Amino acid sequence: MSIEHGHLQGSLFGVVSLTGDLFDPLDRYRLFREKILPALYAMRNELCALYCESNGRPAIEPVIMAGVTLLQFMEKMPDARAAECARLHLGWKYALDLELGYEGFHPTSLVKFRGRLLDGGVERVGFDALLDGLQAAGLVRKKSRQRLDSTHVLGLVSKMSRLELTRETIRLALEFIQKSGYHNALANWTLMQERYLDSQIHWGKVSEESLKERSAQAGQDALGLICWLRLQHSFVRDSEKSLLLERVFLEQYELADCLVQQKITHTGSVQNPHDPEAQWASKDNARTKTWVGYKAQIAETVSDEDKRVEGMPTEQFITEVVTTPAITSDIEGLTRNLSAQSEKRDQQPTELYVDAAYVTDDTLADAKGVGYELMGPPRPPGNAPKNAFSTEHFDVDCGHRKAVCPAGHESRQCSLIHDHYNDNVFMRFEWAGLCNECASRAQCTQSRNGRRLLVVGIHHDLLQQRRKQMSDDAFKKKLRRRSAVEGTISEFTRGGGRRTRYRGLAKTTMANYFQGAAVNAGRWIRLVQWQLGQRNAA
Repeated sequence: MSIEHGHLQGSLFGVVSLTGDLFDPLDRYRLFREKILPALYAMRNELCALYCESNGRPAIEPVIMAGVTLLQFMEKMPDARAAECARLHLGWKYALDLELGYEGFHPTSLVKFRGRLLDGGVERVGFDALLDGLQAAGLVRKKSRQRLDSTHVLGLVSKMSRLELTRETIRLALEFIQKSGYHNALANWTLMQERYLDSQIHWGKVSEESLKERSAQAGQDALGLICWLRLQHSFVRDSEKSLLLERVFLEQYELADCLVQQKITHTGSVQNPHDPEAQWASKDNARTKTWVGYKAQIAETVSDEDKRVEGMPTEQFITEVVTTPAITSDIEGLTRNLSAQSEKRDQQPTELYVDAAYVTDDTLADAKGVGYELMGPPRPPGNAPKNAFSTEHFDVDCGHRKAVCPAGHESRQCSLIHDHYNDNVFMRFEWAGLCNECASRAQCTQSRNGRRLLVVGIHHDLLQQRRKQMSDDAFKKKLRRRSAVEGTISEFTRGGGRRTRYRGLAKTTMANYFQGAAVNAGRWIRLVQWQLGQRNAA
């Protein structure tokens, strides 16, 4: 599709010219046109690069498509409703500076527009446009205090049992084979069609013995279908559905003397064949909160609370939204978030407020090396034996390779341990010959040889220093700045960020960027409304 040169001059038949008096200066649609729309137009060249200049039929103005997409995320609308509002809603036409008789477009145009964003690698264009506008307005600085937290994002799939997962994966593979015209080459096609395409199972009425039989049957059918697929043309053999079937089979079954179903489901395995990238994860070790989907790492600015006025809307704005698989740790999410800010926007926090999930000896050392301060409570020390001293009772000096035990004895030996499997390096301190006659040995160790070994990270002294800071009231008061991020997480999820609209990590990433842009746009508009109200009151 070809793109025409933009016409930024207003039209006599535009909604702004004909009905501008209907929208007062505090109206959100008017403020969208005055604040948000210019920021989107500033990214027009980047959007136009996704189209041809003079080949194909004329495309819909990409800035209008970006504006409609942003408005639909702000007002939680599906594609059909958003396309209808662009054609009939006077406020939307005013916000997008359209003509009164604008005829709109088909809802599938929004799908194609999002596809262009993904194919062109500019899925964050709307989010960046808002941040550029906020920086130009002086509301976001490139170097500022920030806070970070994660939230779970539910996938757009239903929860499946392992048998349902296997059967549904087989069904999808058979549907692909049938559409490709290769089904006639499958010897038992009629049986497979009857078993997986034409029949339905009422799972609530199936006995446990029958479930075991069906599970074994599904495994045998999957194995037979995989063996047949490997002998076919690469178009069928290497297709997405065929590879998915093989992956699910290997995750669910074991090949020994006979075919048996695996007892456990491994981390990162497929949970639903309609979205293989949606992973199962739990919020904590107790697994009190589990979900299938993704995880979003959200960072926002932190302003001076002393300058706030009662009733004033928030001046904090989201600076980055990183979407990861659900099984990704918060520490890796921290690294990805900071890398994205540095690479995409040349941003760097001076202080980053987080919770205990992000604070380890390594992350404190990384923050010190990069040049920012990681502000957060430390993780609790590892579980010590009953009635024994934990690591926090030892005074460790990693730089001089020394440690002092609770009884006041200095370590006699320090060894570096290289864990190549986990790519970690540890320090092991020993008190050879000192533990035998120590009066505190019963409190310190219950090992058979009566000796205490202390194994810590190579930056443990930074973690030890943070634990000491936690007893300082002034430091604990500073950490209160982190708690406000929960309100941002709540606003993000209430706006539609709790469950993704689309399937797949790439589409979910794009949706979360638009959701973050919608939060920023709403906050910007409310802040301007309050400022204008204060001026009018004065």
